[in-house]
Amino acid sequence: MQDTDMMQRDDSDEQTPYHIDESWFEENDFSFESFVQSRMCCECQARLGEEVEERYTVLNKKTGRATFDFRKVPYGSSPAAVIRDCCSKKKDYILPDMATLEAVFRVYLAHGNQPMPLDHVREQLGDWCPGGGCQWLILPMASLERLVQNDRFYGIRPHLLPTAA
Repeated sequence: MQDTDMMQRDDSDEQTPYHIDESWFEENDFSFESFVQSRMCCECQARLGEEVEERYTVLNKKTGRATFDFRKVPYGSSPAAVIRDCCSKKKDYILPDMATLEAVFRVYLAHGNQPMPLDHVREQLGDWCPGGGCQWLILPMASLERLVQNDRFYGIRPHLLPTAA
């Protein structure tokens, strides 16, 4: 029985991480920025285009030291960051009756589009459905995987690491 436990642990360690592939939007003539901005909360959508200061890293090539500088940018020019920092913290960001792929998409946005295996996404969805009766939690994991693998709207793709040359 111990060998089976080890095999299961190994399998779960090697689960495919997924992410939102921004290039998919370009290839399919969609605007990633507009698509994500439409998922912002009302307060953030009202601020779109407002000029704000953004801090960014500047690397000194001679010393190798990093410093920070500021620049003026339109609010929402990094929509995934806005969602991660603000919108995803609101109680209605993911709703129990939301379509499964929409909810999955929003989990990735809430985490800054960090690659995650679907079992981790499912855990995150559990936080948005305290009663446990949401359609995306009732769905078997194999069905969730099929939905994501057949996605033709959200750009959710396996996160592939570059191969060493």
